[in-house]
Amino acid sequence: MLPSEAPRLMAISSRRKAPRPSSGRARPVMAGLGVFLVATGLLLRFYAAPRLIAAPANIYLKDTLLAPQASYFDQGALRTRTGVTLTFTSTLRGDPGASTSKIAVWDSFTVLEDLTNRVQVISTYQRAAFDRRTGQLVHCCGAAVNDDTRVRQNGILLYFWPISTRKATYQVFDTNTDQAWPAAYRGTARVEGITAYRFTQRIPPTQVQQLPGVPSSLVGLPGPARNVVADRYFQASNTYWVDPRTGVPIDVEERIHSVLRGPGSQDGLVVADADLKMSEPSRRSLAAMARQNAVSIATLRVTGPLGGGILGLLLILAGTVPAGRGRREGPQSGGAEAPAA
Repeated sequence: MLPSEAPRLMAISSRRKAPRPSSGRARPVMAGLGVFLVATGLLLRFYAAPRLIAAPANIYLKDTLLAPQASYFDQGALRTRTGVTLTFTSTLRGDPGASTSKIAVWDSFTVLEDLTNRVQVISTYQRAAFDRRTGQLVHCCGAAVNDDTRVRQNGILLYFWPISTRKATYQVFDTNTDQAWPAAYRGTARVEGITAYRFTQRIPPTQVQQLPGVPSSLVGLPGPARNVVADRYFQASNTYWVDPRTGVPIDVEERIHSVLRGPGSQDGLVVADADLKMSEPSRRSLAAMARQNAVSIATLRVTGPLGGGILGLLLILAGTVPAGRGRREGPQSGGAEAPAA
């Protein structure tokens, strides 16, 4: 070989041995990231979701039901008012300080009133402690009805039905009678664009209060005027429309009837008679809350785990399955000359 040809041969050898860019370092990283995403998706679905999907400890909610053409007894004026509009307002507030990871504590105040004549007909205060996932009431944390801690609240809380509500019969607690009454599934209905489960609850005439010193004339007793002991009875026919994905009641109708009965179980004075239906703004607000909760639940249960799992599997495949080898290139035409003999 002539000395003048040495640089050309060295250049040919250098071109043949030049290293190609390699993904050898990136592939293990992709595979590791894929394993991490798959594991995260499984943890999100089977560990985090059951713990994070629960009733909030901190909540503030105000709902209104209206009853036109209602009647009630005005104690101040000692007369029965008919054809009036009664407003039923429910104010709900959570107590985070008393709540735990499993138990939520909510305070609610409800009042049935005649706003036109400024008359408060019935008011109720409830402090409820319940399971944050099932809505089942428990007796703890100062739970009471009208500050009476002896009331044993049972069944589920009206304001929070079980997440993933079933087509079944639930015992729903009623603060008027201090008892839980069955609410049976009666089909589905579209409410504010949501397919809701409809439940009906019947509360039979139930004694809820005993009042001494009631004028006999008020309870329809004949004879000379005198004071008697009268019993107040309450009955209702309630319908609840519940978002089955979240347990949020998005519409409520309550037909209530309360009377005073004197000795001999005679119906006398009508305390309240009203067909209460939820106002449209309250219904829209509850529907918006249900939609927001449904998105959060779906993210924790389905979207997050599924998205992480699919992306993780793709990264694992990209990091472990060998890539096809490229075709080895031959010498470039005219690039090398045969050495002279």
